[in-house]
Amino acid sequence: MSKYIGVVLLVFLFFFGCVELPSKENADNSNLLVGTIVTDTIQKGNYVTLYYKGTLDDNSIFDQTQIGSPATFQVGVGGLIEGFDAGLLGMKVGEKKIIVIEPEKAYGVVDAARIITVDKKMLTDANVPVILGIQVNASIGTGKIVEINEETKKVKVDFNDPLAGKRLTFDVEILKISNKP
Repeated sequence: MSKYIGVVLLVFLFFFGCVELPSKENADNSNLLVGTIVTDTIQKGNYVTLYYKGTLDDNSIFDQTQIGSPATFQVGVGGLIEGFDAGLLGMKVGEKKIIVIEPEKAYGVVDAARIITVDKKMLTDANVPVILGIQVNASIGTGKIVEINEETKKVKVDFNDPLAGKRLTFDVEILKISNKP
């Protein structure tokens, strides 16, 4: 009887002991396409293809994709505004969602130190037209003339991001989640 069990064990080990179990390294990936869906939900590092529309509290649109031209972003690597990134995590293909982002998680609050007052002459000497709303390029970035005081000959230039201090609302629809762009 023990010889019989020994023979059965040897046959069992011969057939099943030599079988290689599938792993990530030896799995048959021939039926996978490059860039296919790798997870059911969006995770950090995934590339996400989506449609979106970004609006402000007054319902004005500040950015949007066009039908037939979705956007693709990598999530969780610092390339998107913090609140948008966080709002996408956990979403699924086909899911639609409205993501509301407070200024602190978007472009920040308005920083008074980035609103500077300069002499009007300084701008005219640099051939910058002194017109309310015009953009001004300087070493600290791009600003916008927000106030002109003809009496004092002073001009206020705001170097905050145009969306600083604003709550943003994104209406998104997820089209694809992948590991490649």
